[in-house]
Amino acid sequence: MKSRFIILCVMACLMAQLGAANVVIMGNNLTLSFDDIEASFAPGVKASGVNGIVYTAEPLNGCGPLTIKAVEGPPSPFALIIRGGCTFDEKVKNAQDAGFKAAIVYDNENSGVLVSMAGSSSGIHIYAVFVSKASGEVLKKFSGHADVEVWILPTFENSAWSIMAISFISLLAMSAVLATCFFVRRHRIRTDHPRNPEAREFHGMSSQLVKAMPSLIFTKVQEDNCTSSMCAICLEDYNVGEKLRVLPCRHSMFV
Repeated sequence: MKSRFIILCVMACLMAQLGAANVVIMGNNLTLSFDDIEASFAPGVKASGVNGIVYTAEPLNGCGPLTIKAVEGPPSPFALIIRGGCTFDEKVKNAQDAGFKAAIVYDNENSGVLVSMAGSSSGIHIYAVFVSKASGEVLKKFSGHADVEVWILPTFENSAWSIMAISFISLLAMSAVLATCFFVRRHRIRTDHPRNPEAREFHGMSSQLVKAMPSLIFTKVQEDNCTSSMCAICLEDYNVGEKLRVLPCRHSMFV
């Protein structure tokens, strides 16, 4: 049960990586790349990626109607919003209502940990990603620069590695199941069949063979024929006058 739980936890972490992407800034003699995570309630970034110009939201936390409106036309306008003050889906919805085609939310703390933004997907049709505070501050420096494009690209490398890792874990799980079945079957075979072949042969001795074994009448313990005072099988004492069978090992037993 514990191993299954570990396997399920590992697979959940790998699947979470499929939502990872990169935010890339491209300008004259300038290329910067930042890690991000797509929002769970927004559409996934298409394979070719999306590009646009970043604009700082007003208010910066995007928790109310944005006073700065998006500029129409290619490239698409992206809203840069800071975390906090309201829910993620509210921020993205306000950016969408202001005409922006994507929302980039950056952390308000230097935690260095990217979070997967959760919320209601109702009515939301623009892209939304989360980046670190340091990444957001760099993006803010290029706010409104028409000569600097911002790209949101899916990370194919992470997806490929995740698929390979999931396949490898599945193979390990199948191997573990097969190994378990093998050892269970082997244990059952050993349980059903005694290991000692001589004991199995003696257990199946016919009555004719038993009668053919030499016998004697017990009178007293005799050293010359290894007769003791009790039966070697049931460990009960002999009584004088009882008929005994002599085993191949020269021990005696009750008839």
